[in-house]
Amino acid sequence: TPTNTCTTGTSSAITTDPNTVLLMHMDGTDNGTTFNDQTGKTVTRYGDTKTIIATKKFGSASAYFDGTGDYMTIPYNSDFYFGSNNFTIDLWVKFNSLPTNDSFTALLTNFASVSSKWGIWLYNYNGTYQWNVGECDTSGGCTGAGWRYVNTNGIVVNNWYHVAFVRNGNNWYVFQNGVMCGSAFIDSKAMLDIGGTFYIGREGTVRELNGQIDELRISKGIARWTSGFTPPNSQYYWWNWGCNGSNGGTNSTCGANKYQ
Repeated sequence: TPTNTCTTGTSSAITTDPNTVLLMHMDGTDNGTTFNDQTGKTVTRYGDTKTIIATKKFGSASAYFDGTGDYMTIPYNSDFYFGSNNFTIDLWVKFNSLPTNDSFTALLTNFASVSSKWGIWLYNYNGTYQWNVGECDTSGGCTGAGWRYVNTNGIVVNNWYHVAFVRNGNNWYVFQNGVMCGSAFIDSKAMLDIGGTFYIGREGTVRELNGQIDELRISKGIARWTSGFTPPNSQYYWWNWGCNGSNGGTNSTCGANKYQ
């Protein structure tokens, strides 16, 4: 947890670190329809996607998707092209319903076509839930960079889960609540610049999420976790504090610790 080093300082401007290319707190009013990315990307909501205050992980609200036409998009951006670079995708998710046998629920996807996409899905394989992660770049079967099915550490409805998908060199990881799912897998492939649209809560026109998402972040050029960790336990990942009379601060020594 970041430590305020001012005597009586209060939180002022909240900024991102240089590796963060998407950060959505999903804050807002009850039944709100405004969604923002802290790095400035344009977010468009569809259907009845809304912020709700009754159940959230942090902050004032979370994003609610009812599984029928609810999703958000962000236009193509080269920030979502990773190549062979390290990256980290992490978010909090709560499922209101789970995928039925041999079906998928999309948490997020960068989607150009059914054979050109990357993302994070929850898959029901004969009653066993698996995280499906990575990039699909071939038709008739996905064999792109990092494409894997990894058993979850147990999933039920109405519980919040922190999910992280990480690349560090040729090592790829999936974490659930800070615990590695399976083991690291090795893949040297570079991810392609597939273009396409970034979807939250859906893959193109299918595999919609019935649940909630909070604190969605994409980090480029950094593997934030490569072994077990304690998931972020406060609302924001980066703080600036007001000092020397600003925002109630009085100390000359100011700042805050960064929590990754």
